[in-house]
Amino acid sequence: MTRPVAVVTGAGGGLGRVLVESLDREGFDVVGVDISGTDRHLDVTDAAACRSLADELRPRIWVNNAGVLGAGDAATQPDEVVERVIGVNLLGVIHGTRAAVDTMRRCGGGHVISIASLASWVPVPGEAVYAATKAGVLSFTLALYAELRAQGVRDVHLSAVCPDGVLTPMLTDVLDDDALALSFSAPRLVEPHQVADRVVSLINRPRLVSSVPHWRGAQVRLFSGMPDLMLRAAPVFTRIGLANLAKARAQAVGATRSTRSGSA
Repeated sequence: MTRPVAVVTGAGGGLGRVLVESLDREGFDVVGVDISGTDRHLDVTDAAACRSLADELRPRIWVNNAGVLGAGDAATQPDEVVERVIGVNLLGVIHGTRAAVDTMRRCGGGHVISIASLASWVPVPGEAVYAATKAGVLSFTLALYAELRAQGVRDVHLSAVCPDGVLTPMLTDVLDDDALALSFSAPRLVEPHQVADRVVSLINRPRLVSSVPHWRGAQVRLFSGMPDLMLRAAPVFTRIGLANLAKARAQAVGATRSTRSGSA
């Protein structure tokens, strides 16, 4: 029997590779795509390319994982950085989701899972543009899900996974530059396999929104209802960011050593 197809965008990076491996173990024929580092190339900012890939592969699972951080001062960042973050993180998810949903509606259903962020719920200093795109991913997922259900579409599922800061090169590469980017992260970053495990669990038991870890989702949603208080507490969160930065550096070093010893 032919294995069902799963597409993972951003598969050339740390989390993407783990997602590919996890879905392969679950019995999917996984096609990992990225602008580099994968056998199949896809620029998620190209809507036509997303539609072409979806029409060709007819995936049962499509994981919108491609993303860029673009940490820094939003008021002074170069325009090209801002446009890149919005193009990949938000438009890329919209293009991929629309392409996958269109194919799934015609070919027996499926499930689109988008990697959002806890930053979808609260604005994060040092990641203002990134947080805005992730809020857009969550909003788009919820609204499109409502549209599909209103149209009577029951065999196409949508999910948004909202992890805390994930221990991947996308985040660890900025550890020396921007403590504010970690001001709303827990002291210990989420491991990629935790996010991949949650994606697999959602395939087996669909849910619209899922946070990693669950307790952080509840905490952040509480904060999101008190924006004025959060702004007044900005100095506190800056100190938290500095403390989390030190812990994240130590975690990143430990993960690197573990990888090296495991491959020796």
